[in-house]
Amino acid sequence: MNPESAVQQLAATLLAREVTPELVATLQEPATAAILKQLEPSCIELLGREWTKKDFNDAAVEFCRLFILEPKVPARAAAYFEEKELEIASRIQFMLDNGLLEIPEGFQTLSPDHIAILLLVQTTLAGEDAIQFKKDNLSWLPEFARKLADQSKHPFYQLVAKLISLS
Repeated sequence: MNPESAVQQLAATLLAREVTPELVATLQEPATAAILKQLEPSCIELLGREWTKKDFNDAAVEFCRLFILEPKVPARAAAYFEEKELEIASRIQFMLDNGLLEIPEGFQTLSPDHIAILLLVQTTLAGEDAIQFKKDNLSWLPEFARKLADQSKHPFYQLVAKLISLS
């Protein structure tokens, strides 16, 4: 897997669901944590210690505030350009229906135009296909990243905004 795909998969995971102990453990792996701490210094403390119940609760509240309850940062393409909502969702649904794409557990309840799904799909593509997919389906990423950086109060979602900006 190339570095851009790894970054996109990490961002997709953080955007798909609330932070879990397994995800924190992955983020705290020494090599990963070292890179993430450099990218987003506000994560240093959270990546350097065992999480408490309050840490998980704080992250869950922020996830819901940002993406679920009257979302401050909608995570679906439809929120950024309604004229392409059905086109993007239909494209992904076609891939799912025809066995061209398999969605991992934990992502299956998301809308086909959810950013996490789109990022995962892009990681399966290479070369011109990846470039065209990004052009057709992810042109809204810069706006999403800006909104996320502006609205997020949690270091992990500040990190996601930076990860998306790298994509």
